[in-house]
Amino acid sequence: MNRYTQEQIDSADGIDLVAYAQSRGYELEREGNQYKMKDHDSLYMKGNRWYWFSHQMGGKAISFLTQYEGMSFVDAMKTLLGEKGIDDRPLPKASEMEAKEAAPFELPVANENNKAAFAYLCQRGISPKIVSKYMKEGLIYQTNTFVYTDENGERAEKRCPPQVVFVGKNKDGEVKYACTRACFNEGKFDAPGSNKAYAFSIPQENCDTVWVFESAIDLLSHMTLCRYAKKQYPAHRVSLGGCAPVALQRYLIDHPEIRFVNLGLDNDQQGRNAVENIKEMLGDAYKVYDHTPDFGKDYNEDLMYRQERYRENKKEKEDPEQR
Repeated sequence: MNRYTQEQIDSADGIDLVAYAQSRGYELEREGNQYKMKDHDSLYMKGNRWYWFSHQMGGKAISFLTQYEGMSFVDAMKTLLGEKGIDDRPLPKASEMEAKEAAPFELPVANENNKAAFAYLCQRGISPKIVSKYMKEGLIYQTNTFVYTDENGERAEKRCPPQVVFVGKNKDGEVKYACTRACFNEGKFDAPGSNKAYAFSIPQENCDTVWVFESAIDLLSHMTLCRYAKKQYPAHRVSLGGCAPVALQRYLIDHPEIRFVNLGLDNDQQGRNAVENIKEMLGDAYKVYDHTPDFGKDYNEDLMYRQERYRENKKEKEDPEQR
């Protein structure tokens, strides 16, 4: 039998975390419409939600007490609901996670050329001009090297089939993230030490709108589709490297000029759930719009479908007997 009803759990999870943290003596600094914890400058709070960017963890009020402060679920409920709890205990010190040394970040080794990566992205329908542009800028390149730790605990390398590398930078242009996508199979990996808060993104100067995608390939596919339009609508573009919104949260903090958020997430259950989570997370702080692809599961499938239809229509016009 459950100790607490769902109504009680929802009530506890709805407690204002900023007020709770201040009552507990945490030092918070206001940053935009959120608050940053002074001792951990990557831990943010807003309303009943929190996110610790450097550890990619967060949630609502209960999880802050259980994951960050180390309480049991029962003690967290007692504290948040005002029952006799353990509020007189000392403030928690840095968690064990904070004490652990983060894995050093290392970009995948660049190949001597980008031929396979270029061909792969073009086969996925992405504009060669777009691919060339971001390869020249170093945001996309090819690796044929797999880095691993050998039996002696030493760094080692070996040759592997070609992979596309997508690079993510912070607002100061420092590389913080890299993910790879195999050119000839389904392999997808984040480079060790990558900070998902800085996933692959394309900024746009003097712009109040951001488009959000699950993958870098969907982001580039949407850019390609926009090139077909008669009117261009400049926008920031961010990939999440999945469905977790950490990269979007970080991007919105770094770009306070943004007012409109267009969600281009996948048209599947995971994507739909992510849309609802992001809408709830952002509340009324932004105008949020859900833009599912017109065809297929994601924007790459949409792009490739449209290109195939274009080729078929062109062929029919050139050879009417094919109709």
